[in-house]
Amino acid sequence: MRRRSLFSLALMTAVAGCAWLGPEYKPQQVDTPERWQWSNAGVGVWPDPAWWRVFTSPELDRLMDEAAAGNRDLKAAVARIAQAEAQAKVTGAALWPTLSADASATRSSQNSGRGRVVSKSYGPGATAAYQVNLFGADYHSARAAIIRIEASRYDRETVALTVGSSVAQTYFQIMALRERVRIANSSLGTAARLLQLLEEQRRIGTTSDLEVAQQRASVATQRAAIPALVQAEHEALAALALLLGRNPQGFALQARNLEGLTLPPVIGGMPSELLQRRPDIRSAEANLRAANLDVQAARAARFPNISLTADGGASSQALGAVFSPSSLLYTLAASLTAPIFQGGRLKGQEKLSRARYEELIETYRTAILDGFRDVDNALSAVDQFRQQYRFNFDARTQAREAYRLAELRYRAGTIDFLTVLDTQRAVLQAEDALVQSQLAHINALVALYQALGGGWRGAPAAR
Repeated sequence: MRRRSLFSLALMTAVAGCAWLGPEYKPQQVDTPERWQWSNAGVGVWPDPAWWRVFTSPELDRLMDEAAAGNRDLKAAVARIAQAEAQAKVTGAALWPTLSADASATRSSQNSGRGRVVSKSYGPGATAAYQVNLFGADYHSARAAIIRIEASRYDRETVALTVGSSVAQTYFQIMALRERVRIANSSLGTAARLLQLLEEQRRIGTTSDLEVAQQRASVATQRAAIPALVQAEHEALAALALLLGRNPQGFALQARNLEGLTLPPVIGGMPSELLQRRPDIRSAEANLRAANLDVQAARAARFPNISLTADGGASSQALGAVFSPSSLLYTLAASLTAPIFQGGRLKGQEKLSRARYEELIETYRTAILDGFRDVDNALSAVDQFRQQYRFNFDARTQAREAYRLAELRYRAGTIDFLTVLDTQRAVLQAEDALVQSQLAHINALVALYQALGGGWRGAPAAR
């Protein structure tokens, strides 16, 4: 009769603990724009998961594959997933009974009227215990831990997207710097040849020392600008090597400029779908759901729990008779534990969990706003830098023509050398500005594809 009562009590409390889940999480309502502010080009079209291949650069493709395999931040993110899985296992263990075994052997002796008496006893035993959370505290904690695994996987996708975008942008930066160094060296060569011509003219008396000094200053200025560009290239190479998980020593690239690249089309996706295609937003939402369960677990911890224990074993003075029916014994027990006074610890824990939940609500909303902002900014940047590149292309064409005409007229003696010097500087500035605007346009396209989630479709990749 006693065993039946204990079993009934355990069954009822287990059902109560699983059924009382508290208020379910309700997704946050967000204000989703109907369209992007700066562009409607390619609306509804999303990047391909291998979006960088659109640039048709085999070297970039190789670098992306190498980064996916060797980047240290990605490996750390995978380790954090393993930590979350292990923590979920630890937290979920509270939902299961515990079972322990023990064995004992004692030997004692004492003097009596009939001489020394030696007694022995042997006793193997086992203990099973189960704590029933009437209000589901352990259940909510276990669910929260599982959801945090999901969040850590989304975080890994965010790191992968950031690493891929950084590899592409750093690669293009190196190519642009190499082109700028080439332009600077070419302009320096032209300036040096002009200086040589001026020195010959001074020897025959057709030009002055002032014009020679001006050109020497121009040559020195152009030569002084080159080391900074070379240093920037070296630093970008080291940064790219780090993204690949490699030492910078001996790391080199084959491509020399941005020529030959195919620019991807401008796309925009749909604002309403962005929430599912950005892993950082999905991570923020998963953390919010887990925090909601933490609140429920903290609230449930303030209510009673029932502990069920069962002890079984045997006791015998003869080792061979330990497992005989006459030596077996057992006990069953149930206890109800309710917190009465703990100095406000449980109430404080609930307030802490609730405050954390409120914080993550704002974090989630901020992540959404950041996503909408990133896409709109990238769409605007693509359009503006494309126009800038076109204007800089026209400026370079006109600067080259102006320099050609100025040099001809100077040789004919119809203009002074200062005009030639000014047009020479204009050509260098126009060439350099053109490369920088080309890089800005390409980087804006990369930023757009990153802002759209980089072709991520909502499912974490297999590790």
